[in-house]
Amino acid sequence: MTSPALTDLQVAFHDHLLNLPSAISQEVSEGGRIGVDHRLHIYHNAYRARLLENLQDAYEKTWAYLGDETFESSALAFIEDNPPKHRNLRWHGAEFPQWLEKRFLEDLDIAELALIDWQLRLAFDGPDASPVQPAELAGLAAEDWASVGFQFAPTLFIAPIRFNSVAIWHALDQEQAPPAAESLPAPTWLLIWRKGWQPHFRTIQMVEHAALMQLQGGASFAQVCADLGEQFSDQEAASVAADSLRTWLQDEMIVGLTGMSA
Repeated sequence: MTSPALTDLQVAFHDHLLNLPSAISQEVSEGGRIGVDHRLHIYHNAYRARLLENLQDAYEKTWAYLGDETFESSALAFIEDNPPKHRNLRWHGAEFPQWLEKRFLEDLDIAELALIDWQLRLAFDGPDASPVQPAELAGLAAEDWASVGFQFAPTLFIAPIRFNSVAIWHALDQEQAPPAAESLPAPTWLLIWRKGWQPHFRTIQMVEHAALMQLQGGASFAQVCADLGEQFSDQEAASVAADSLRTWLQDEMIVGLTGMSA
């Protein structure tokens, strides 16, 4: 068990790293070519440098978009406001997109780009799930379709976006000059999930978003189709429903069936 004296030293050193009042300098022995204050300053800077490297790794495209100087100044300011709360450095930076949104109020595409970076990272090492195969749906009885619903991949993330941040991300990924930021002309949502071992993302429009929200809320696919029938002709509704289902299966987003009778 850690002794109280060692605990006190650890707390004092931790406070020093966080710019809090600390008596750690009184506990460091003099001697050598480097003074106590200089030695403590090295650790103080090393702590921030490591956290900065972690943010650069997690937000690679955001870093490229902002440039070295702006990203570093923003990241260091974020570090001061948000010291790590977990022992695993993996989770430091989760609040960075929301923090950037407040810092760059006139350039909200930056926060959206950071959101893509972070959620792709989450999807990469998120929970595993086996996708439903088309043959499994083909084997359903006619009466099953009246109540069957879908369970989606645990890595699935949906959020509204207002700017062409997806196009910006793709350009940066191809090491090309990103397009100028601009508002999207219609309501759009960002969809992120993992297919196999690879995170994927795309944008979706209002109709697909509404269907996904219904299904995630427990609605049956038949209910989704009925609601589509109130917006479109029977032929158009059937086409939209079929295309959506085909896409979800191809993208391996559906991982379970719900509403099935025993």
